[in-house]
Parts: sequence; structure tokens; C-alpha cells
Amino acid sequence: MAANAKKVIAVISPRSVGGLSIFDTEEPFTPETVQEFRSEDSVIRSTVNELQRRGFEILNVGPITISFGGPPKLFHDVFGVKLRKEKMEMAEGVPKVEYFAATAEEAKRLLEPPQALKPMAEGVAIAQPPELFESALPPIAPIDPNAYRYFFVPDDIAVMLRSSRVHRLNGTGSDVVVAMIDTGHYAHPFFNWHGYRVLSTLLGPDQSNPGDDMVGHGTGESANIFAAAPDIRLRPIKGLLDPVGDFNVAVASTPKPHIITNSWGYNVDHQSWVELREQNEPLYNYLRLLEATIVFAVADGIVVCFSCGNGTKRGFPGSHLDVISVGGVHVNYPDLSLEASSFASSFPSQLYPGRHCPDVCGLTGKAATIGTATRAPSIMLPVQPGSSLDAITPSTGATDDGWGLFSGTSAACPQVAGVAALLLQKKPSMSPAEVKDKLMDTARDVTTGTSGTGETAGPGMDDATGAGLVDAKWAYITTFSDVAAEFIMASSERQKQMLETGQMPREAEEFMADFIDTLRSR
Repeated sequence: MAANAKKVIAVISPRSVGGLSIFDTEEPFTPETVQEFRSEDSVIRSTVNELQRRGFEILNVGPITISFGGPPKLFHDVFGVKLRKEKMEMAEGVPKVEYFAATAEEAKRLLEPPQALKPMAEGVAIAQPPELFESALPPIAPIDPNAYRYFFVPDDIAVMLRSSRVHRLNGTGSDVVVAMIDTGHYAHPFFNWHGYRVLSTLLGPDQSNPGDDMVGHGTGESANIFAAAPDIRLRPIKGLLDPVGDFNVAVASTPKPHIITNSWGYNVDHQSWVELREQNEPLYNYLRLLEATIVFAVADGIVVCFSCGNGTKRGFPGSHLDVISVGGVHVNYPDLSLEASSFASSFPSQLYPGRHCPDVCGLTGKAATIGTATRAPSIMLPVQPGSSLDAITPSTGATDDGWGLFSGTSAACPQVAGVAALLLQKKPSMSPAEVKDKLMDTARDVTTGTSGTGETAGPGMDDATGAGLVDAKWAYITTFSDVAAEFIMASSERQKQMLETGQMPREAEEFMADFIDTLRSR
């Protein structure tokens, strides 16, 4: 990930087919309404041509937005804005990333394109990087006495998510493509040893060196997906300088992803959209473009998962109604009892009144004081040797061993994405809403513990954990029953096709025995 910004990264919205500017609506985008904000191909081409004529570099072109970049002086000359450099810490222990930002006055000016762009463009927003929702602790030195037993990928995580049994029923996520927008993906031996399939890394706007992940976050978190669904095809997207452009890269990739998992977000859902616009219009303008881009992906049939946030963070886009918002559950050892993670956040959304996050949870450690910091060491994960998360303090004396302990909802989100892949392998026709409902309907109830934001777990749906810990086995079995019902009602030709593709197994004795055992255990 680039640390020193030398160019401005921005996103422009070409004229929408519906006639209303994407910046002039305060209503949440939905899969139905977002279609009105896409742009005609001719308008997109004209916008691209004009930006290039002005000297800008085109970084990404999507159906709703165009990401572009250039030196600060060019933005000043074309748009009349003087942008300033800012720094932010995406995660503790990770080098700060530099980016260019606009003032509120400049953000308004960017919504008034110069005369040559006015006929084809609605306005411009400056890209801003999000936060990573992780926590890490190095693994080699004796673990801090305030920490607790950690788990290994893939086996420990597969057991806790109850996906191991699904694997033995041939549910492995085969032929499902999962895109992961993160800090990149390093070819750690761990992935080759296990025979996992990792497609080539695609670059988001202004990214380079696709084989490097010097933060370590994307590499480590991807192991959580494979723990749940070992036969998925992973498509890493190295990005986070411009998440709008990153999403466009993911959606347009071949093969097309069935799922996009995101272990990051913006800590802004403590206020309404109106209040956010008043407090920080530059960020508001960019996040509205991001919202529309994500909803467009959902409308295209892609399941989108987002981390809810850690500690007191209230993450967006994790709070959007159409994404799967993922919180955290901690497993106590050795009795394996479950409790709401005191490190994971949960909250009533202010951006979307009536919405509460999370929907469902993955595995996350609980808050522990390590040195002077509050962390949640929980899962041993592979990282690029010498990366930031390999060398994070407290020092182990080995800063290039290629392993680290990650937690937070950053780890939980790809686990849920992996379980979703198991369902889509069995029933590819499931819509994003159906996948979300199935995961929530079959989650394991978590009745104790308090989230990082102080909400308490209890029987049934609760504020701290939503529906509870995702349960791969029960979700897969009930999806199988849906397929069985379809099989009974299908034509003989369709039944033959379902048998040949493995969607409906020829012998269901083992499945029925498992079904009965699962009912008894719940």
C-alpha cells in the first residue's frame, strides 16, 4: 500500500440516466433505486475523454463512477481547489498512509465541474482511505499473561464454525469466487501447502506490486475464508486508497465474483447523513459514491459482507441494509462456550434508522490489555515476512517469521463470507438477501457477554451479536433441504441435471443422519 501520496485520487460521477445527481439525494440507495444513477456508455466515454484531454490519468471506469488521478496543481488548475496532504493510521502498528483531502468549501466547488465537463458530469469527490478492523499480536515470544489461548487456521476455525462436517458432505465452496478488497495478497507457503486456489491479484486505483502485502492484513484475513470454504477461488484486490474504484475492479473482474468480503470501513455511523454532510462534506460526498457502488454490486447479484467495527467503532458500509454486517463472538477455552466479543462493536445505525448491526457474527477475540494497548489476539494467521503485522509490538525478536495473531471483526467477516460460499455452492440461485436470511435464520444463539460498545447478548436476536455465531453446518443442511424440495418438484430432465452436477447427491443417507443429529444438538 502506498504510504506517501504524490497524486490526488478522486472519483467523478457522470450524468445519471435518471436525471437526478447522485449528490442531490439523501435517501439510502437500494438495489431498485440505484439503477437510476448508472450512466450511459456514451456519457462515460465523453467524461473519460475530457478528463484525459485535461491531463488526468484514468484509474478505473465503472457503471456509476470513474476514478482518476493527477498532481495537486492539475486539480487546482481544472477545478479551482487547493488540496492538502493528510495522514491517517489505518490500524495500530501500520505505517500511516498519506492522502490528499479537501475542505468543505472545496468539496462544494468540486460539485460544480468546469464548463467543458458540466454537460456530462455531476461532480467530483476526493477519495479517502478507510480503517482496517483488526487487532494483532506477534506469535513467537511467550504470549502476554493477559492474553488467552489462540486458534489456528484452518482446522480450529473450521471446527468452531462447524464447517468441518460440511466439508465431509462435499460442501467446500467449489466453483464459488470470493473477491477480497484489502491490502494485497502475498504467496505465503501456507496457501500452497493446503492446495488453496488464489487467482492473480488485481490492483485498485493507484496501487502497484501485486505480489506484495507489506501490511499483511489481506494475506492473513484471506486464510479465514479458506478455513470455512477450502475450495473457493479467491480474487484478491489490492486497494483501499479508493474503495469506490476497488469495488468497480472487483465487480468487473473475470470470473465474476459471487461474494465480495471487506474487513474495513469508516467510523461514521454515529450521526445521520444530514449531520455527516454538515460536519464533513468532502467525506460525505465520497461515501455516497461508495454507497451507490456497493448497492449496484448487490443489485447485480453479488453477496457483499462487511465488518461491523471494533471497540467503539461504528462502521459504514457495514451498516448498510443490503450488506451482511458481521460482528464478533469469542470462544472460551477449554469449555468452548460462546460470548459476545468485548472487542467487537455493535450499534443502532444513525445513517439508516431502524437498522441494527451486526446481522450475524464470526469468531473474534475479546479485549485484553497487552502492554499499554487493548488488543484481541485470537487466530494465528500467515502474513508476508517483514510486513507491518509481522513486526507489530510487543516485539518477539523475530520480525520476519511470516505469522501473526489477528482478530477483530476483520477476521470474522471473511469467515462469514466463506460460509456464504458453502451455501452458494449448494444453491447457486440464492440472491444476496436469501443468503443473508439463511445465515441469520441458522446462526447459533449467543446468550452471554457484552460487546465493545456496551450492548448485551441474550436469548434470540440481541443487540450485541445479532442472530449469533454463523453456523455452517445448520445453514448448509437447511439449504440442502431447500434443494431437495426443488428436486421433488422438478422435471425428470432437471432432476437428472441436479444429480449430475452434485447439487442433489444420489445417496442422502449420511445427510439425513446428520440432519437428525443436528436437530438433536440445537
